[in-house]
Amino acid sequence: MGEFTEVIIAIHPNTAYPEVLERHPGSESVTAHYRDQDGNTVCEVHYFRMPDGSVIPGKRPDPKLLFEDGAMYHKEKGKARRKRLAAEAAASQQGEDDVVS
Repeated sequence: MGEFTEVIIAIHPNTAYPEVLERHPGSESVTAHYRDQDGNTVCEVHYFRMPDGSVIPGKRPDPKLLFEDGAMYHKEKGKARRKRLAAEAAASQQGEDDVVS
């Protein structure tokens, strides 16, 4: 009880972060799901792993999505959040302009 199973969903040997490869040659970018004992996905994580399969020293998997009670939670990155808020503001303004017309 209390244990999770890792299911790798993507491996990217050519990471967008060359500094990772410079410091840790042969490392890979990994995206994985952790599933509970019933097979339910609990979270999605990203990490860099060494050729021996271990996580890069001093690092831990970075949670990207969390699933709880049927709901999915996602932490937006700052740039994506600013873009979404700007689009929502523009749509809201467009809606107000349509009402005034």
